[in-house]
Amino acid sequence: MRTVRAAASAAASAAVLLSLAACGPLGTSASSGGATIPAGKPAATPAGRDVTTQAVQALALVQKKTGTVHSAAVESTLSYGNVMSMTMKGAYDWSDGVHSAMTMSFTGGRLASMLRKQGMSTTEQVRYTPDAYYVRMSVPAITAQLHGKHWIRYGWNDLSARAGASGSYVKGMAKNADPAQSVQLALSSPNVRKVGVENVRGVTATHYTGTLDTAQIADRQVPGVSAADRAKLREQLRAEGASTESIDLWVSKDGLPVKAVTRTTTKSGTMSATVYYAHFGLTVRVTAPPASDTADFAELTSPSWPAGGPPRRPERPGGRTPAKA
Repeated sequence: MRTVRAAASAAASAAVLLSLAACGPLGTSASSGGATIPAGKPAATPAGRDVTTQAVQALALVQKKTGTVHSAAVESTLSYGNVMSMTMKGAYDWSDGVHSAMTMSFTGGRLASMLRKQGMSTTEQVRYTPDAYYVRMSVPAITAQLHGKHWIRYGWNDLSARAGASGSYVKGMAKNADPAQSVQLALSSPNVRKVGVENVRGVTATHYTGTLDTAQIADRQVPGVSAADRAKLREQLRAEGASTESIDLWVSKDGLPVKAVTRTTTKSGTMSATVYYAHFGLTVRVTAPPASDTADFAELTSPSWPAGGPPRRPERPGGRTPAKA
């Protein structure tokens, strides 16, 4: 059972981090819930003000255009010092909360090494719904300890209760995740500017860059996040040695983001997230796994699980047809 809990906790941490990166960069965990974030103060010099103003005007149009689309194919990578490196690939629909089917892979770092040593899979299927995310456990030894179940459910409300301030931000992100948040993050930078025109996977795109004080991220208004939680998050960021976050955004000639990169340096190493967007407007069909094949993480970690297993719950009502991940 200790092995199951270790695997479940590792999968939870990984999926949480990638939930911040898959639809938008890490800083978008403090999303505005759809409201436009005002741009920061322009650079002090006249030339700097000019450059920033032009970038802000261009990105405002991008933000407006991005707000008209509601789904996309997404490919993300995340690295965090020597702790972990991961990839995620699939599709998102954020028209009514987040619905997504993804393939998540641990590609390096201590976490991947730990999983390999314990004979666990480093690649799993993940599904996101507005109220929870689900990780599929494919190793027979793990599913046996889950009483034959293959999926573990992590409720956003449970996460918020367990993780405190950071959990509240993740929950807010889960309810407000879309590529427009990447644009809003760039708009909130006080020194955002245009770098030039570059090629991103065959697409001609305009590159913008900027930096943001991580304390500003904690201070953003997020639905369901209290002032006390924002203060705790600021303290957490300071304790981790995170002071600034960089944002790089590439926008196609159609006015839609095609790539976003964020980087934050902490005491444990640099956390970097790269997101590619494509095929805006594609059809995404996702539903939660059957309750009969799902173990709830909150129940899994309770003392009663090993003895009697989880309490039986009724099947969830039918929803969207599962998408191929």
